Amino acid sequence: MSRARRVGVMTVFGAGAVLTAAGWVLLDVSRPPGDVGTLPAASPAAVRTTPYSPPVAVAVGGPHPLRATVSPVAATREGDLALPRDGDVVGWWALGAAPGSGRGTVLLAGHVDTEAGLGAFAELHNLDVGARVDVTGADGRSHPYRVTARRTYGRGELPADLFSADGAPRLALLTCSGDYDPATGRYADNLVLYAAPVTAA
Repeated sequence: MSRARRVGVMTVFGAGAVLTAAGWVLLDVSRPPGDVGTLPAASPAAVRTTPYSPPVAVAVGGPHPLRATVSPVAATREGDLALPRDGDVVGWWALGAAPGSGRGTVLLAGHVDTEAGLGAFAELHNLDVGARVDVTGADGRSHPYRVTARRTYGRGELPADLFSADGAPRLALLTCSGDYDPATGRYADNLVLYAAPVTAA
């Protein structure tokens, strides 16, 4: 790809990448398939029902606004996890937690860019610690979170607990970062913003 786009202080080239985490792979299907990795078999404990509504929208206000619809994503028969083809739609890892749950990680993963332009999560690179993120459930309830940390992980080094429905309640926003290799169709790194639920005083 000869096109380059500036996202904050990071330059990215072309379309999205494969995001891996201890064997977990998110396949960006805006590119032709070919870099397909394999997810480990989901444990029975990870496949659960929940009384909480799945997320349908995510929004950030302030100087770097972000608004996107959210669609559930899960492993394919081949063992891959495909992000939504539309760069404006964010994927929710449906085997993790739902917003409002008292345990687990609500994992939302989105494109930084696609061949059509910047993706829904391009603005993550500009969000600071302290930014408020609102996740809306299918029941219409809004769940506020506050960004508490920013982390960059090398490809293949995402923590496995990002995909867990257990542990302390939190939101994780995931996208690609670092250099883009057009030969492999992959970015070198992943950016994760961690956020904690905002509780009433």
